[in-house]
Amino acid sequence: MKKIITTAIATLILAVCAHQSQSATLYYWGDYHKLQYQALDGKTSLEEQIAGMEKYFIDAASHHSKPAPGAHAHLGMLYAQAGNRAGAKAQFEKEKATFPESATYMNFLLKNIDKDKS
Repeated sequence: MKKIITTAIATLILAVCAHQSQSATLYYWGDYHKLQYQALDGKTSLEEQIAGMEKYFIDAASHHSKPAPGAHAHLGMLYAQAGNRAGAKAQFEKEKATFPESATYMNFLLKNIDKDKS
């Protein structure tokens, strides 16, 4: 009887641990995939896309999670399209700091933002 109870408890503990590890993700994805699609489909205004991305970052912070890779760059590109160079540069710098592997591309974008200024 003790073996059955011990086995049942161990199985329950393992099941709970397995469930928790499957639901935890490294990054907050939220509606990010939908926001990326909106940038490509042309049916959503630039202002709505920016508002959606800004809300995404608020949601990520409220979930105490890191934003998905490329999210800061995505918002930076939207800011650049809207003519907000300072906002674009800030987002590209955040992307570069958060994901160092993106540094080469972010530096390229930052250099082109500075070229457009002249």
